[in-house]
Amino acid sequence: MSVEDNVREIQKGILKWYPFRRGSRCLYIGDKNDALFDLLTDRTDEFLLSDLEVVCCAPGELVEYRDYNGERFDYIIAIESLEKLEDVDGAIDILSRVLDAKGHMLLGFNNRLGIRYFFGDVDPHTKNLFDGIEDYRRAYSKPEDNFYGRSYDKITILKLLESHGLAHQNYSAFPDLNNVQILLRDDYETNEDLSIRVTPTYNQAKTVFLEELYMYDALQKNHMLHNMANAFLFDCTFENNNLDIVQVTSSMGRSLENAFFTVIHGEKDENGRAIGRHVEKVPAYKAGCAKLDRMINIAKALKANGVSVVDMQLSNRHIDGTMDEAKTIRMPYIVAPTAQAYFKELAKTNEGLFFEKLDKFISIILKSSPHVGNDNEDNMGVLLEQGYPDLVPLNCFYIDDEFVFFDQEFALDNYPANMMICRTIDDIRFMVVPSGSIASEELFERYNLSDNLDKWREICWDFISKLRKEGDMAQYYSKVRLDANQVYSNRLRMNFSSEEYLRRFVNIFKGIDNKKVIIFGTGRFAKRFMELYGGDYDVEAVIDNNISRQGEDFYDVKISGADVLNSYEHGTYRVIICIKNFLSVTNQLEKMGVSDYVIYDPSQVYERQRKPISVPLNGHNDADGNSAPKKYHTGYIAGVFDLFHVGHLEKFKLAKEQCDYLIVGLVSDEGVVKYKKTTPFIPFEDRKAMLEACRYVDEVVKIPLEFRGTRDAWKMYGFDVQFSGSDYVDDPGWLAEKEFLEQHGVDMVFFPYTESTSSSKLKKLIDEKLI
Repeated sequence: MSVEDNVREIQKGILKWYPFRRGSRCLYIGDKNDALFDLLTDRTDEFLLSDLEVVCCAPGELVEYRDYNGERFDYIIAIESLEKLEDVDGAIDILSRVLDAKGHMLLGFNNRLGIRYFFGDVDPHTKNLFDGIEDYRRAYSKPEDNFYGRSYDKITILKLLESHGLAHQNYSAFPDLNNVQILLRDDYETNEDLSIRVTPTYNQAKTVFLEELYMYDALQKNHMLHNMANAFLFDCTFENNNLDIVQVTSSMGRSLENAFFTVIHGEKDENGRAIGRHVEKVPAYKAGCAKLDRMINIAKALKANGVSVVDMQLSNRHIDGTMDEAKTIRMPYIVAPTAQAYFKELAKTNEGLFFEKLDKFISIILKSSPHVGNDNEDNMGVLLEQGYPDLVPLNCFYIDDEFVFFDQEFALDNYPANMMICRTIDDIRFMVVPSGSIASEELFERYNLSDNLDKWREICWDFISKLRKEGDMAQYYSKVRLDANQVYSNRLRMNFSSEEYLRRFVNIFKGIDNKKVIIFGTGRFAKRFMELYGGDYDVEAVIDNNISRQGEDFYDVKISGADVLNSYEHGTYRVIICIKNFLSVTNQLEKMGVSDYVIYDPSQVYERQRKPISVPLNGHNDADGNSAPKKYHTGYIAGVFDLFHVGHLEKFKLAKEQCDYLIVGLVSDEGVVKYKKTTPFIPFEDRKAMLEACRYVDEVVKIPLEFRGTRDAWKMYGFDVQFSGSDYVDDPGWLAEKEFLEQHGVDMVFFPYTESTSSSKLKKLIDEKLI
């Protein structure tokens, strides 16, 4: 499935769960190319949607229905379409006239007071910051302005609905109408942690300066969540015959067999009073039906091994009192905190009990399946006959001193228990460690994970990324999701005047040539700086306020305390602060009288020296014998380049013909082992020497182990073209990188793959002793 097709399936999540009555007539307000129109009319997978007769009407053509011939629609659907009209009140008036007395009108609106807009996202209609928050007083202030849409606040929409006699049941959509992950009825408060369940998406992620997911909990506790939701879905009727659904959780975007809706029902008696709730697990596609039986079997297996699991039973879906063919799993509604919330509270109030209960939780993981070995050779720890990757606090309730699990969808053969333990600790530590006294290192050391932590996280991410199709969707997600470094940079700019910001954060290398470079910090920011820029400058000293680190080596430089600055003459050095939370350090330096300091911002692209134009190769002179200009100045190509062969040579020749200066990024031996899962035949230094001897190569650089991506390489070398093999031309991950480069005026050029010769073919011949 292509990226575009995946995006369309995600967009269908706003309504794919909805229990439409069979044989109903539906009026869709929108375009026939919309994903939702496709959803309503698709006959290839009718598992959830009933057989509907659908009429499509463009928003601007609604006036034609004002004097409709008396026919009525059972459903009217308008998602993000009415807000494109100037007369929304008139549109709702027309739609209410053609809605059947027992019908449902489903309206989706963006909220102009949505939290995303306070945090820096652009308005979906004007593409400017804060327009909706100000009720468009600047956007449409002149008569000649073209009206092309606006968002409304919740109260305004409700008044419009009620003025036309429509009762309404209101759902808040998170993160938005096109990427629904959770729908919450506005009279319901979920006991789930939305910061874990929701991954925000944005109209323009690069302008956002705060992360909204960390506000969800506080907004709900202060009864503000539903008024500040980014979008709403209104289910409108004349007879108040609304659904009993209070929450829908969607996993659209996964593969067909793994996409589900978790639907929470609030049952009512004949007087409309709530009398109980239950939960349904509903496949989004027919392909997911078989998964229901597997989930039942997983629950039985866990119970057989002494693991408590929420009761589940297979059932048929009920629509308007009639039984539908769609199969579901039905579960009781549990009023209890998740284990994750329980651990979060314990970490604040009782550290001793926190570790006691965490030990108990880990013991459940270890007993969840028979052990099939203890793989000490590869340091894999205990191997479970069946591993359950989702056996984590997020999918568990804490009830009467017992951990009770739910949503166990996966069972994998011969699986390392340490993967599940690592995922458990990572899920917990992101919630409790930053604000508590429990150190991350303490958690990992307690369960013997420290030595191979990268391995466990790699296994965790491999499972999660494949499930969520992160690689396939990289091109889309890079547009709509936040980049943490960009958020950090955006927030920094707000604290300083433009002049101060440029001096402290942007022009950090300006005037540094004759000064000693001193790095303040030894954490991830400092490592990143040293990997990307340490080769350009001789670092005189490294400072860390942590006494226990002083005296250690950091990139071959001894770590010192801040008092080392007293040994240098004022004006002869510059301090580069490589710490995320740098304010205490800047205060410390200013008290010491140090004024020449700057702050490293990992999202910045720092100006580098322009590479020299090398002597032209034969064939690159004009008719008068002068050097002809090439299309690009600096080119970059990366790889392992093991068993150097003619295919490599041809790529370098083609690249050099197009650029003045060619840089080759070479994967280290450690990088080959870690990311290619193999060992190079030729060691790094020998591979580097061979490449440096190639006449087409101007510079060979070692690719940093942790900062190996295209974006980091571009920040390091400032190239204006990257060359790659054509075997990556359709790879979603590479296409996302290509799009990033193009946004910054950089090209990616794909060269034909060398069919006759390749390193893998040569290795195979060597292994088979044929050469």
